[in-house]
Amino acid sequence: AFSAQNRAVTASDYINLAYRMPSNYGKIKRCNILRDEDSLRRNLNLYVLAENENGFLTEANNTLKQNLKMWLNNYKMIHDTIDIMDGKVINFAIEFHAIANPEFNKAQVLLQAQSVLASHYSQPMFMGEPIYITDVYNLLNKEVRGIIDVKSVKISPRSSGAYSRSSFDFNVQTSADGRILYSPDNVCFELKYPNRDIKGTLE
Repeated sequence: AFSAQNRAVTASDYINLAYRMPSNYGKIKRCNILRDEDSLRRNLNLYVLAENENGFLTEANNTLKQNLKMWLNNYKMIHDTIDIMDGKVINFAIEFHAIANPEFNKAQVLLQAQSVLASHYSQPMFMGEPIYITDVYNLLNKEVRGIIDVKSVKISPRSSGAYSRSSFDFNVQTSADGRILYSPDNVCFELKYPNRDIKGTLE
């Protein structure tokens, strides 16, 4: 429908357009669009995040938002109204406890485990994308030579100093079986400093 009408029809159309905005207008790193349930019109809330010079997620400045609005105006359906809003960044840390093969050097095993997790979470999640805690277990068990079994994994927030100040209750957002950390549709999870935010212990 989009290609036929040269108009954004679905939520995916708007998201794709935001990512395809010409670079001279600026760059959107992460976004998501939701229908405003409190609006009687076809009002859409487009949540966006940009990237700073260090590669970390940050709020988009007003110029970037205005450029995005003008860009989308070329393609939006005539009855759609779009509010561009700030998404939220939630920084997190990973702690794990595992059993190491006694034939391996524990320090080297721990470094490899941290490297595997840092690589997997090197890019921030997409808005609304959950963290599957079972992925951490699988990565450590399958990708790290020298780990016999992972006994526990904990995902915890980071929200002071150089981290995002956005509030988020990890306990409320974790599934009853402890396997999934859910994300609201306007939130991105980001492992900001792997060297300090990935900690493990081996026995």
